[in-house]
Amino acid sequence: MEDIGVHFPSIWKHRPDERQLQAIIATLEEGIQLWDSEGKHLYSNPAIAALFDFSPDHPPDEFSFSKWPCYRDDGTPFHLEDYPVARVLATGLAQTRVLLHIVKPDDSDLWLRMSAYPIFDAKTKRITSVVSSAADITQMMEQGRRMEQMAHYDALTRLPNRVLLADRMYQAMARSQRSGETLAICMMDLDGFKPVNDTLGHKAGDQLLQEVSHRLSDSIRGGDTAARIGGDEFALLLGGLQSLREFEMIVGRLLQVISSPYTIGEQQVRISASIGVTLYPNDGSDPDLLLRHADQAMYLAKQAGKNQFQLFDSNQDQRLKANRGAVRKIEQALEQDQLVLYYQPKVDCRQGSVLGVEALVRWRHPVMGLLSPAEFLPLIENDDLIVTLGEWVAAEAMRQIVAWQKEGLDITVGINISARQLYHRDFSRRLREMMAGQPESVTRRLEIEIVETTALEDVSAVKDVIDDCRKLGVRFALDDFGTGFSSLVHLKRLAVDVLKIDQSFVRDMLNDPEDLAIVEGVIGMAAAFKRTVVAEGVETIDHILMLLELGCDVMQGHVLSRPMPASQVAGWVRSFKPDPLWQMSSSPRPTRDYFHLLLAEANHRQWHEEIMSGLHHMKGLAASNPKLDDRSCRFGQWYYNEGTRRFFSLAEFRALELVHQQLHQHAKEICENHACLSEGERQEQEARLVLENLEFVHLLRQFRHTLAKE
Repeated sequence: MEDIGVHFPSIWKHRPDERQLQAIIATLEEGIQLWDSEGKHLYSNPAIAALFDFSPDHPPDEFSFSKWPCYRDDGTPFHLEDYPVARVLATGLAQTRVLLHIVKPDDSDLWLRMSAYPIFDAKTKRITSVVSSAADITQMMEQGRRMEQMAHYDALTRLPNRVLLADRMYQAMARSQRSGETLAICMMDLDGFKPVNDTLGHKAGDQLLQEVSHRLSDSIRGGDTAARIGGDEFALLLGGLQSLREFEMIVGRLLQVISSPYTIGEQQVRISASIGVTLYPNDGSDPDLLLRHADQAMYLAKQAGKNQFQLFDSNQDQRLKANRGAVRKIEQALEQDQLVLYYQPKVDCRQGSVLGVEALVRWRHPVMGLLSPAEFLPLIENDDLIVTLGEWVAAEAMRQIVAWQKEGLDITVGINISARQLYHRDFSRRLREMMAGQPESVTRRLEIEIVETTALEDVSAVKDVIDDCRKLGVRFALDDFGTGFSSLVHLKRLAVDVLKIDQSFVRDMLNDPEDLAIVEGVIGMAAAFKRTVVAEGVETIDHILMLLELGCDVMQGHVLSRPMPASQVAGWVRSFKPDPLWQMSSSPRPTRDYFHLLLAEANHRQWHEEIMSGLHHMKGLAASNPKLDDRSCRFGQWYYNEGTRRFFSLAEFRALELVHQQLHQHAKEICENHACLSEGERQEQEARLVLENLEFVHLLRQFRHTLAKE
């Protein structure tokens, strides 16, 4: 009598006979096989045939698992001597719950959980046969792998996520310690992704992220890792590096690959990447700190101009830590009422009236005196303290509006909002809470100024904030307009009330024709979208006159007033009187053709400034310099070409020629003889040149007035 080594439960009154056993085995879903003492296949139940899609009368030899490619769950091959049946025959011991991965002829996967038991001869105690079972767990394994995929891989890009990245970092750091080679930990953020997402939609944004992921996967080496951290941020592990040069080549190639054009739908788009890197074991930190160091370096890459990489600098990190001490001092200054608001007026120079003020924070430092924002705000722009300060500014501005209204002064107050505060999830709610209980006369006098480049980082988010806050009666201004790469689509989407021309363009527009063209363009854009336009950085009466000529009425700058304490504002407004010289400007809005004459005047101003600067520095210009020829300077080129074709019939235009020629001739004589003149003669000649220039500018203005009347 053979002993299978497995006993039937005692509740059975009788052992089943052979016919009954065959019936039971035939109905099992689990595959059952019988093998002889030499491992030859003797019997398979119908479930085995079903596993391999065979018919019951299939040749018995084909039911041997040794005929199929078979692997362990870790992917290593399963050798014939390791099969459960072979192990039973070799050891005489039962083999249970062995996992096999079989690749079927159609390349589909079959996962089996196998067990094998010896059957002994009762007398000799030798193995006479082996019975094996095989349970199909393919569905369970696939479900488990799907769950593992969800737990360890990003659903959109199929790249490893944070969880798997952490595990791979530990492994990569261990390999680096064993081999002595360098591991680069990189954080990568896409430049220009949000504008694409805003303009083309989230579906296009997802497609772009998938394409970036494919390029990363194709560009890194087999043992490296590319992971998606979230949004448009990725992490890279680049191991086995022998030198810094090798790493620079890899990262340089990645930057080039990412910045190549993408085709999204029917649109071609371009983005780039900023990458921050720290090197292990040079930076011997733990994984979390390594990622933070790489993230800090990535932020510096963005600040440096984007589309580049930056290495983490431990010395710079020490400076950042020192900066945290400065942040604490600013926090204490806020707690101790050392911060105060100064206010700079905004004036309608055409109407001669004060429209409002801009609130500008100052620090009354107990040792260093009154500090401007540029001396301390950059220290906290990436710290949550900037949010606290912004809320203090808003509350203080509203308190001041109430105080001024009690004095009979009803003006708008503009406050500046940082990017960190604007994108804070509670911005709208916090502003609503601060405004709770305030009358409409206060809220409608509050104007929030947003820097243009900040608004363009995430147009959709900024639009939602503006729309939400406008329900409270708050006005919005787009500050430093012209410094970003805004489009008409973005300007249309952002429901701002005011465009503020960046002061860098206004300040140089009298001497730089390109800056003048930018100013004129912004003014025209504001008119087209029916927005109020404000010019910042107005420093001279000539700035005011030129801006009025261009159609910009509202201005702000030192020629009007410097920022002042709140206690001085009411008195300044009451005593304010417009400068009579402002009336020199023509009242109607100039046409586009008229702008070319303004540009010609700006070119002449630039010429005159260059001549006078050379004379003051005792050098002048060479007599052969084309700028001394009245037909070769930029104004002369305009006058004798486009100007003559269009305006030669006007006497005021022809009157310009003689004065312009005399001005150039006199300038040439001074430059030639400048070194031979005494100090008194030199001053006399320079004064004469200044008077001739004033006469020429006066004739230019007369000509403009003539055109304005036609």
